[in-house]
Amino acid sequence: MNPSPANPLIVRFHKPIAIFIAILTLVSGWLLLSRGLLEDYRLEAFVASDNPAYEKFQAFVEEFTSNEFAVVALHTIEPFDDSVEAMLVELNDSFEEVENVQRCNSIVSIPKPIRALMGNRLYSHPLLEGNLISHDRRTVAMLLQMSAEDSGGAARRRSVSQMRDIVDAFRLKHPDVRVLLTGPYVTLIDMYAYVDQDLLVFSVLAFVLIVVTLWLVFRRVAPMLFAGYVALSAIVLTLGLTIALGIVSSLITQMLVILVVVLAVANCVHLAVAAEDAAASAGGGTQARSQFVLGHMLVPCAIVMITTAVGFGSVSISSIAPVKRFGVLMVFGLVAAFVTSMATLPILVRLGNGAYEPPDHRWAKRVLAWCAEFAFARRKPILGGFLIVAGVMALGAIRVEFQSDFIKNFRPNSAVRRNYEFIETHLTPLGSTELVIRRNDGAPIASANTIAWGAKVADSLVAELEMVRRALSLKDALSLIVPGAIENDTQAKYSCDMLRMIPGGAEILRNFLNDAGDTLRINFRCVEGYDVQQKLAACARMKLTAQEAFGPDFEVEVTGLYHFYSTLVDGLLKDQYRSFGIAAFCITVVLAAAFRRLRMLVILLLVNFLPVVFCVGVMGWFGIPVNMTAAMMLSVTLGIAVDDTVHYTWRLKREFAAHGDLERAIRESHASVGRACLFTTVVIAFGFSILLLSRFLPTAYFGGLLAVTMFAALAADLWLLPALILTLKPFGANHAEPSSH
Repeated sequence: MNPSPANPLIVRFHKPIAIFIAILTLVSGWLLLSRGLLEDYRLEAFVASDNPAYEKFQAFVEEFTSNEFAVVALHTIEPFDDSVEAMLVELNDSFEEVENVQRCNSIVSIPKPIRALMGNRLYSHPLLEGNLISHDRRTVAMLLQMSAEDSGGAARRRSVSQMRDIVDAFRLKHPDVRVLLTGPYVTLIDMYAYVDQDLLVFSVLAFVLIVVTLWLVFRRVAPMLFAGYVALSAIVLTLGLTIALGIVSSLITQMLVILVVVLAVANCVHLAVAAEDAAASAGGGTQARSQFVLGHMLVPCAIVMITTAVGFGSVSISSIAPVKRFGVLMVFGLVAAFVTSMATLPILVRLGNGAYEPPDHRWAKRVLAWCAEFAFARRKPILGGFLIVAGVMALGAIRVEFQSDFIKNFRPNSAVRRNYEFIETHLTPLGSTELVIRRNDGAPIASANTIAWGAKVADSLVAELEMVRRALSLKDALSLIVPGAIENDTQAKYSCDMLRMIPGGAEILRNFLNDAGDTLRINFRCVEGYDVQQKLAACARMKLTAQEAFGPDFEVEVTGLYHFYSTLVDGLLKDQYRSFGIAAFCITVVLAAAFRRLRMLVILLLVNFLPVVFCVGVMGWFGIPVNMTAAMMLSVTLGIAVDDTVHYTWRLKREFAAHGDLERAIRESHASVGRACLFTTVVIAFGFSILLLSRFLPTAYFGGLLAVTMFAALAADLWLLPALILTLKPFGANHAEPSSH
C-alpha cells in the first residue's frame, strides 16, 4: 500500500508541529502548577444551571432555608441530662466560630424558659423527637446551618476541616461519648476528597503498571518514551485547557487522567508495533520508514480516534454537569493524543534505526495462531456460542437497576456511609422531600384551614407511603406556642407573631412559612433503599394529595434533595439511551465511509455491539447499578471496543488485497495486528482495573466494567470477527478458498 499524498507533508513538517505541541504542553504544565485545577464543591455542580429541577430546588432554598447543612450527633450511655446539655453547649460555642456556620440548632437552642414550661413534653415534640433527640434520649443531634458559597472554593473545605478538628478534640476530651460528623455539606467534601486522593494513588499505580506492561511488550526504551510522552502531553494539554477556559474539573479529573493516558498509550502500542514491522519491511532511511508506517497507520488511527471520540463525546448531552464536561474534555484529549502521536512518530522511527531484535513473545504467537485455527475449524460453534452469550447477557440487561441512593456511592465500610446509617437508625432519615404550597392570589396563607390541611396531608402521607418516616408542617412549629389545634385565623396569626418574638422562633417559623407569608412548606423525611421510579411515584403522590387537600386556589410543587437526586438519576437513563443512539449512529456512519461495503459494515456492527450487550449484561447479573458514571458505559464501551476491530479489519483488508487468500490474510492479521490488539487490551484492561480500588463506587464500577468488557471485545475480534468474515466474505471471492478442517 503506497503512502497517501498527505503522508510526506506530515513527515516533512513533523518537527515544527512537534515543537509547537511541546510548547503548548509546557504552557499547560505551567498553568497546572501555578493556578491548579478549578473545583466546585457544591451540590449544584452536578447539574446544568438551566435544569428545571435545579431551578425549582434553588427557588425553594432561597425562599425557605439553605440546603447546606451538617449534622453532629452525640451518642451517650445515659439519657439526656445536664452533662449532655453541657457538652452540647460546649460544641455549640466551638461550631459558632467555624467559617460558614450560620446557626447551630439543637435542643439547647430552645430558650430555657420554654424548656422549663414544656417540661418532659418537650422531648416528645415533633420538632425534636426523632429529629434532634432520639426516642430513648441517648442520641442528640446538632444541625449546623451553613452559608452557601457562590465560588464553591477553598472556604468550604476549610469549614469542614475546622469542624473535624472540633470533633476530634471533643473525642479526646470525652472518650466515653460517641460523636460523629455527617450531613450533605460534609459528605460532598468527603466525596471530593476521596476522588482527589484516589487520583494521586491511581495515577502512580497506573503509571507503574503501564511502564511494566510496555517493557514486557517491547523490552526497549524508545517505545516506552514515545508512549509516555504522547500520554503525558495529551493529559497536560487537556488539564491546561480546563484551567485556561475556567472549566470545573471536580469529580472527573481522576477518570479523565487515567482514560486519556491509557487510551493514548494503547494507540501508541499499535504505532510502535507498526514501527517494528517497518524495520523489517521498509528499506531506506528514517523518512522512508516514517512514510511506510504513516501510510499504513494514519487512516486506521484516524478512524479509531474519531470513533472513540464519538463514544465519549456523545455523553456530553447529559444533564449531569460533570458527565457533560467529561465528554467534551475526553474528545479534546483524544484529538491531542492523536495529533501528538502522528507528529512524534518519525522520532520513534529514528530512535529505532539501531540494531534491535524485538522480543519473541512466543506465548502470544501461540495463542494468536491457535485463535486463528480455532476460527477456521469451529466457525459455526463460535457463531452459536457468541449468540448464546449475547442472549444470556441480554436477559441480564433486563435486571439492571438505577441507583438513586446517593450514599450508596460509597463503600459499606466507609465512615461516610456508617455515619449516615447511624443517623437514620437513631434519629431521622436525611432524605428530604418538600411540598411547597402557594396561594395563587398572593394573599396570606397561614389560616386555621391551611394549617389543618397541611397537618392532615403530612399525617396521611406518613401513613400511606412506606418510605416516608416522618413529616413536619407549620402546625408542628406553632405547637410550641399553641399545643392544640388552631381554632381560627386570628389565633393562627397570633401564634405566628408570638413564635417570631421568642429567641430562635423566627428561624423555626421560616422553615415552614416564607417571609412574604403566601407560601407554606411541608417537610417529609424519607428513607433510601427504593428504586428511582418508586421514589418519583411517591413524590407524585405527595403532590396529588396536597393539591386535592388545598384545592384549585393553591399551587403545589414538590422539590427537596430526595426528589432532586431522584430526578437526576431518572435523567441518567434517558441520557444513556440518547447518547448511545448518537454514538451508534455516528460510529456507523464513520465505519460505512471507511470500509464502503454493506456486508463489512454489518460484520463490524455485530462484533462491536456484542461488548456493549456483554457490559450491560454483567451489570444486570452482578447487581451493578446505573449511576453517574455507569450511565456512560454504553457509549464509551462502543467507542473503545471498535478501536481494535478497526485496526484488525484494516490490516486484514490489506493482506487480502495482497494475497487474495482469506485464510492466509486472517493468519497474517492475527500474527501482526492481532499481537497489537492483545497488547492494547492488556494495557487498557489493566489500566482501567486500577479504578476498582476507588473508594467512590461509581468510579470503581466504571473501571471494572471497562476492564472486563475489553477482554470480551478482544475475544470478539479474534474469534467472532474472522468467523463472520469467513461466512459472509465481505471482500469478495477468495483467489484461494479456505481449507476445510
